[in-house]
Amino acid sequence: MKNKKLGISLIVIVIAVYSIITTLFFITEIPTSYYDYFIRLAVLLGFTSLFVAVIQTAFIKELYQIYGKPFLTIHHIFAVLGLILITAHPVAFALKISKWSVFLVDISSWESFWNLAGRPALYMFYIAAIIVLFRKRLSQKIWRVIHALNYVALTFAYIHGVLIGTDFENLAILIIFTAMIIISYEVLIYKRYQKYKRKKKREEKSS
Repeated sequence: MKNKKLGISLIVIVIAVYSIITTLFFITEIPTSYYDYFIRLAVLLGFTSLFVAVIQTAFIKELYQIYGKPFLTIHHIFAVLGLILITAHPVAFALKISKWSVFLVDISSWESFWNLAGRPALYMFYIAAIIVLFRKRLSQKIWRVIHALNYVALTFAYIHGVLIGTDFENLAILIIFTAMIIISYEVLIYKRYQKYKRKKKREEKSS
């Protein structure tokens, strides 16, 4: 019963986050066309989906105990949806301006690189997603490095949004996405600390 209530609560929280972000988006600067609506909203919801997927990965064991096998399907839905939406953002923009150079990482200057940090972030997400398909063949150490790539990608995407994102001019949206980044790294540090404690405990028992 406790797991069931917790499971429902987590679902409600995720739905609430999506709803709040969507609502805030529509009260920010009005896009000039429905096409612009799609370009901007896609990346906001895509980032959110990938954030949820990354957090889920850190708590796979705990979430599996709550949801059972359906959790894996839910996790894959968030990951795939996130990839589709963050890909739709540059694709739609490229079609709008008729320039596919939007997919090229800009290293012409330090400022340009970080303004357009969403470009390398996109490739990082895809590299991590593709390598996950071969997870069973990877050592735990390599898997941790690949998983950490998602955190770097989230950070790059966040910086891109802060520097040139129209919607990040809305303070509430900026706060929410900043909170996502902070939570991501808190989770990463927490899980690494847990692992360190377990390792230390095993060493104490063996000595």
